Amino acid sequence: MRIRFLKNMDDRDLEVVRDLLFYENEIGGKNYYSKLSDNGVAWRLKDLPIKIPPPIYKKLLERKIIVKIKEDLYHINPEHKKDIETELKFIKGDMAHGIDFEKALRYTIRSGNDARAILNILKFQKRWDSMYDDLGWSLSRAREIIINSGSDLSLLNRLRDSGLIRELSDGEYQLVKFSEEYLEPYLESMFSTEDAVFEYMEVVRRMKREYENFISTMDEERLDEIKTMIRDVWDIENYTKHINESLYLDLLLPIIQQYGMADVSIYSSEGRKITQTGFSLAYFGEPGTGKTFATDDFIRGNEREGIPAHGIIGRVRYAEGMTPKKFISILEAYQNYPVDWVIPEFNDFFRYRGMVEKFKLVMEHREVSDETKKEVIRPYKVSSFFIVNYNTKFSGTKWDVTIGDPNFEAIEDRMICRVFMNDEMREREIYRNMVRRVSGDIDWYLSGALRMHLTYSYNFYSNNKFRLILKISDFVDFGNKIREMKKKKSVNISNRIIIKGVQIAGSAALVRGAFANESEIYISDRELSLALKFIEEEINTRAGRIK
Repeated sequence: MRIRFLKNMDDRDLEVVRDLLFYENEIGGKNYYSKLSDNGVAWRLKDLPIKIPPPIYKKLLERKIIVKIKEDLYHINPEHKKDIETELKFIKGDMAHGIDFEKALRYTIRSGNDARAILNILKFQKRWDSMYDDLGWSLSRAREIIINSGSDLSLLNRLRDSGLIRELSDGEYQLVKFSEEYLEPYLESMFSTEDAVFEYMEVVRRMKREYENFISTMDEERLDEIKTMIRDVWDIENYTKHINESLYLDLLLPIIQQYGMADVSIYSSEGRKITQTGFSLAYFGEPGTGKTFATDDFIRGNEREGIPAHGIIGRVRYAEGMTPKKFISILEAYQNYPVDWVIPEFNDFFRYRGMVEKFKLVMEHREVSDETKKEVIRPYKVSSFFIVNYNTKFSGTKWDVTIGDPNFEAIEDRMICRVFMNDEMREREIYRNMVRRVSGDIDWYLSGALRMHLTYSYNFYSNNKFRLILKISDFVDFGNKIREMKKKKSVNISNRIIIKGVQIAGSAALVRGAFANESEIYISDRELSLALKFIEEEINTRAGRIK
């Protein structure tokens, strides 16, 4: 099909043509000026319900799309009106109406070569449209592109069956236009493995839709409501005390970690960058000590036990029953969509040789790659965070990991750690809170607001320039207190623990930052004091390890 009138016109031009056609066909016939023309509806520019910018007006006249009847009176060229309507129909993509591209591509694409072939046909068609005034090309061209892309001709049949390639006229075909982004998950240049492609299509895209759908529904009324309910981290602290009483820190730290996922930069008051808020979290200890409740159940929810979810909407991924090789493979699909991975039985990952070095890179957000006899995972950068649980062995009040690799300490050193020992006090408190839940004494009054507040905050920090400030004097005082704790407990632990404390304090400050109407806020003494509680626990944890 040849394009004569609308060739190389941009979307704005085409919208004006569409509106003029609609006006003449649906509205203009009722206009007084229709009586002034023997050849259809006539109109004056000033009477049109749309504004035609002078450059577009000039272009429409030059191409004889519109013609002047007499002074200040126009209509669409009646001799070519049908041709113009037909051209607009194809150029504006009316052929694609009703196509579910995701579903059509899932049916059509069987390999990375198929995706590359379709991408090459799209690119060819764009070049063809810019060079020629003929929309259609013969199937022989598509066959050639498919073969050269390493695919086979069965792809052509699937493209036609799915409606992605349609016949314009006898012997002339066109690929229905769609965004190249639909092809990204299938392209081998995007992901190294089939696992990553499947993860992106079946999991990541679903999570993204859930996240984006929530963000699109946030209005001023809902924001005002959650802003009133959660003003700072102390509102969340009071909520976790209500739920878990003396064990409230178990629940509070994972929520603080979720706020920190936005990975906001922390600067000194002198303008030097200290670190970023994002950190990973490890809860370890004996079975039955509340690790799963404090992390997985509380963050993701447990419907069977009546525990609502509290974590960021669309940003939490569970990794149960996954081999480390599979995990490293599908983690590639999350490069541009960071999530919080909840990993139970983390020690199972290290039964595989060579995993300590891989996870050390993962925890540092550095590039990861892998190679086996079956596949090669090309280097990709990790952007996600982790909440992990694993069991340890105890001897009295001393503990040790059950992971044989002596380098595992390097993994622990890159996470904030808490040990859970099944002593009499913890067992009593866990049972007491269980009874309170069963009796209905626990009210999950902040669960919905907290999820919304977390999700909104994450979106705000991810899309706005924002930073946290820590006074130099506060940093020095904070560091000295931690060094004194280390000295008192005779713990051999790097000064990295000071930075961990700053990350906790900064993440806690983010609870109030999203609604502060500022581009930066200072970390307060109270937030630093809260962080010290967790750091003191970690130092005590390290002191209890079997040497």
